Amino acid sequence: MELGCSVVAPLSPHKHTHTVIFLHGRGDTSQIMADSLLRWNRDSRNRSLVDAFPSVRWVFPQAEERLVATKGESWNQWFDVWNILDMSDREELQAEGLSDSVEALRRIVRREAKSVGGLDRVVLAGISMGGATAVHTLLHLSAEDGNGEVVDTENDVPPRLAGLMAFCAWLPFPGGSLEETREVLGLEEFLDSESDKLVRNTPAFLSHCSDDPLVFVEYGQQLRDGLLGFGMDVEWHEYPDGGHWINSPQGIDDAVAFLKAQGLPVAK
Repeated sequence: MELGCSVVAPLSPHKHTHTVIFLHGRGDTSQIMADSLLRWNRDSRNRSLVDAFPSVRWVFPQAEERLVATKGESWNQWFDVWNILDMSDREELQAEGLSDSVEALRRIVRREAKSVGGLDRVVLAGISMGGATAVHTLLHLSAEDGNGEVVDTENDVPPRLAGLMAFCAWLPFPGGSLEETREVLGLEEFLDSESDKLVRNTPAFLSHCSDDPLVFVEYGQQLRDGLLGFGMDVEWHEYPDGGHWINSPQGIDDAVAFLKAQGLPVAK
């Protein structure tokens, strides 16, 4: 399947230096996510993320409508969940949609990497179910583009993304090794010899509010521990308030600092 995307271009006259691919949550849309994240969320200097990073191209893929088994109706969602308060309840329902979404998102990542000059200039991010899906997309990325060519075209750098960012998210199918976690979706044939390095070289930023009433903070901590177990460098931020969303302004300040540390040019 091919996913539609809402795109916010770099601010003129800035040259395109990096791309952030940001996945929305369950029941949301790419356009609402773009408006909410880039227009209303502000740092302590009252800057939006577009203001803070004027050379970034922001890409918001749109999840397909999928049947919600407990509702008997279709929502925009990357995969279905039987019980959002207990992710392990009928966990097998998550695999089919997650596999389809990861396959489609891999193509978007490769396309954006070729456009901007390498995987190391792409940030993969998401909130809630979008964050969970972003994590599995990273776990199933290859350093090659499907034609045997390495996606990093400008620099001779170790395979990596610029970063992984997940807000109020969780790890679907937790508790296993990197290899065991991948086996659940059955997409191993698309990996290459550099895939493990790509995962371990990619720095991760995880953000969760302790008063999140939907995805409990314990799930975020489980995600943190899972990524650490895969050998990743993880920056964990837990905030006392913010609910099921991104803490502001401190949470946005921390996200800006992380992106700046990964080489994204920040506005002065």
